[in-house]
Amino acid sequence: MFLTSRSFKIYFIFIFLLVSFLLTSITSFELYKHKEAFTIGDWLINYQGGFVRRGLIGEIIINLSYLTNSNPGLITSYTHILFYFLFFLFSFLAINQQNHLKNHWILIFSPFLFYFQIFDFYGGFRKEIIFFSLFAFLVWSFNKFEEKKLDKIFFTTFAFYSFLILSHEIFIIFLPYIIVSYLLKVEVNKKRIIYLTLFSLPSLICFVFSILNPGDKEIVEKIYLSLENQNYNMSGGAIEWLIKDTNHGINTVKEYIDKFNYFSKYSIIILLSLIAYYPLREIFKRISKKKINLIIFFLPIVGTFLISYVAVDWGRFIYINLVSIFFISLIKIDSYQNQKIIFSWYLLVPLSIIYFSFWQIPHCCNFFPLFNNELTTTNIFKLIKFLGQFANNYI
Repeated sequence: MFLTSRSFKIYFIFIFLLVSFLLTSITSFELYKHKEAFTIGDWLINYQGGFVRRGLIGEIIINLSYLTNSNPGLITSYTHILFYFLFFLFSFLAINQQNHLKNHWILIFSPFLFYFQIFDFYGGFRKEIIFFSLFAFLVWSFNKFEEKKLDKIFFTTFAFYSFLILSHEIFIIFLPYIIVSYLLKVEVNKKRIIYLTLFSLPSLICFVFSILNPGDKEIVEKIYLSLENQNYNMSGGAIEWLIKDTNHGINTVKEYIDKFNYFSKYSIIILLSLIAYYPLREIFKRISKKKINLIIFFLPIVGTFLISYVAVDWGRFIYINLVSIFFISLIKIDSYQNQKIIFSWYLLVPLSIIYFSFWQIPHCCNFFPLFNNELTTTNIFKLIKFLGQFANNYI
């Protein structure tokens, strides 16, 4: 039957991702036109006022703007589209490498894995899509190439990870996920441990430099001036946030915990998310076979708790962890047998539709609800409406 045909399932996943990429590209362009202060502004932090954390990508964008006489906001939108394309492409290729798709089905068709930025655009379009693109490429490579070539690909990629840290210091928290994915594919020996240590040092150094250069009012004003000179005026948002200190972050988190009921909201989100990962529970068994892997795996989770103490984007941080664990679940290991689940395809498909439709992960605050209780607010209805608007405005 067509429901159990692998080619049909792969084709359906492809269409699902294609729709998401299309809507993502449109949304990015709209954010550029509206000069959104976080989803665009975060990418435009630059070094025009001196070295500052999170400034590398913005420095590249502003110099491209000078060289090509192009709008830096538009270049940012193209950058969004490029990294989302790579994220979706290598994720699809890694999914296609799986012998069985049933265990990943609910997760692939979840409302957060590939549609987080559609249902909460304030939380999407951030620099973690660079991390996702890199991780997706590595997982595809891990499954495709032999161990000797795998080493070259991994350490070449690892060498450039420090540039991600200079784009956003948060990437240091999620680096252990990439290390765990590598250790699941190779035998640990002294040489590899030395290489991992040496190649981690540049990222740690860049992290320290970023923390020591948080930014000040003068730097922020010069960043705004550099954008004004390219006819793209901005105010507030991620650029202005550079001058906020740790105490401001802590106080804001405390305020939002009470005001927006953070603890109960995000506890429910974690529980709902775990439903999609339950069929993949065997990944924790393969990670826990070696204590070092288990320790490294939990480091980002500990780091997420720490950063949540000073930053309000709890939903976004949960999302980054969920995507990272998804990538780890795609790594093929010869000794691993897929965990059997009780659902038939005829039950799995409607369950996936229900799971996709009635909830989402709000990145923070109270901009977007957790549950979609009415038919007109379900995620499927939103997609239909979005596609209709696209047809009216762009076709």
